[in-house]
Amino acid sequence: MATVEPKFSGVSLAQPAGQMFTVDIAQSAFTDAETTAGGRCSPCGATDFATKPTTLAQSLLVSRGQLRFKLMMDKLQIRSNVQLHNIVTTYASDEGDSPITDLNFTLVFENADFIPTTGTTIDGSTTTTTKAQYIRDKIAEALNADHTENMSVFDPTGTGNPQQLRNLAVTVAQVMGAEGEIVEAITVTEVATYRPNTANQTPTDSALTYSAE
Repeated sequence: MATVEPKFSGVSLAQPAGQMFTVDIAQSAFTDAETTAGGRCSPCGATDFATKPTTLAQSLLVSRGQLRFKLMMDKLQIRSNVQLHNIVTTYASDEGDSPITDLNFTLVFENADFIPTTGTTIDGSTTTTTKAQYIRDKIAEALNADHTENMSVFDPTGTGNPQQLRNLAVTVAQVMGAEGEIVEAITVTEVATYRPNTANQTPTDSALTYSAE
């Protein structure tokens, strides 16, 4: 049996390009206390909820979740351009005071061979051997980070829409004390059927050796 590529017709068997991974972050065990450790990880802003956060402290939790999501995407794009698809957020209710419990999304990396396959988890307990594990490690680093950044924060104590948005320094800390449990909460799976059809176009695992950023 042989595969003949239809180049004459301008059909590329290399499509879809890149490499796809699904991500699930189970967050029920993450703290939701009104501290720098609270807020979990979510792309949702305060105005996305049907009922907005009722206090500034609760609104800051939402902003911390946004900040961790931003940090996560920054880390995932260190080696290759990546597209984000199919985001599903799970909350107990559509209220700003309700914490996120689960986050699912899909990542499509433009240059799959640039994704390393070696490294170590944030607690140093496990050696990374696959691209999916490397992606998991980058997400875990974002959830374990100490970081401060200025953000537009919804303040329900203000009056009028302009007055309710304040520029505040938002600080995030580790979502939970046990680093190993942060790693265990993250599941990354490659969607192998998304790869090109022909063997010569399938990305190999001869990726760059990972070094700490």
